[in-house]
Amino acid sequence: MPQTVDELISLFELTQTGEFSFRGPQPRTLLQRLFGGQVLAQSLMAAMHTVSGDRVVHSLNAYFLLPGDPLTPLTLEVEVLRDGRSFSARRVVAKQGEHTIFQLSASFHTPEPGLSHSAVQSLDVSAPEDSRPMREVLEERFGRQVRRLSEWDALDVRLASPPEPSPEGGIMRAWVRTQGPLPDDPGLHAAVLAYLSDITLLSVSTVQHQVEFMSPTMRAASIDHAMWFHRPFRADEWLLYDMVSPSASGARGFCTGRLFQGGLAVASCAQEGLIRVVA
Repeated sequence: MPQTVDELISLFELTQTGEFSFRGPQPRTLLQRLFGGQVLAQSLMAAMHTVSGDRVVHSLNAYFLLPGDPLTPLTLEVEVLRDGRSFSARRVVAKQGEHTIFQLSASFHTPEPGLSHSAVQSLDVSAPEDSRPMREVLEERFGRQVRRLSEWDALDVRLASPPEPSPEGGIMRAWVRTQGPLPDDPGLHAAVLAYLSDITLLSVSTVQHQVEFMSPTMRAASIDHAMWFHRPFRADEWLLYDMVSPSASGARGFCTGRLFQGGLAVASCAQEGLIRVVA
């Protein structure tokens, strides 16, 4: 996985293989399967390549169907569903060989004036400069198992408040951004936000329980992921990721997240995933 910002950017430099088909770069990885956020973000980027430049993504819905092989080429096939006066819709199917491993639907909108309001970030959290790096916290708790997190060194993730149970479900809050500046392309910032949104979200579904998310006794995998992009933001500036898991049942955990920047809500996401306790 990308260890520098340049490597992260190169992850989204797709090769066009046909009018509506692309191939995604495969980074070196210690993981046994493709990181879901990579496939999600590359599929979003493929969709963006087929949409008019004046339209920006405002929502996406995706399903992770099969584990991805990090050694097998990833092909991205885009279907044009609609191009209206102000909205466009795309469907992307990600394949390895003959197997479909992932599918995404995304909607794009030409920005226009209208009614506007936002939740205001008023959470009691530490400032980014006073927050501990997530990797440091996890190393203390899990030791050597966290070495693979070095593959996300292109991202700066800091724990804004300790994970804790609550009547609303498990809660965790983190500051997130890239380790360095990104180009000004809004589409790239959207792809990076989709990428990093998948890193910590599902783990919140175990906060309410006496289990360890990264333990060998826990089998975890994303099942689906949805995002809504509310207003302009930069992924290379601090975003507060407010995550909560209101429900876990039937070996599935459900989590929601809100991303704030400058005190305003810039994006929201939701994810359901497998959290199976094994002997």
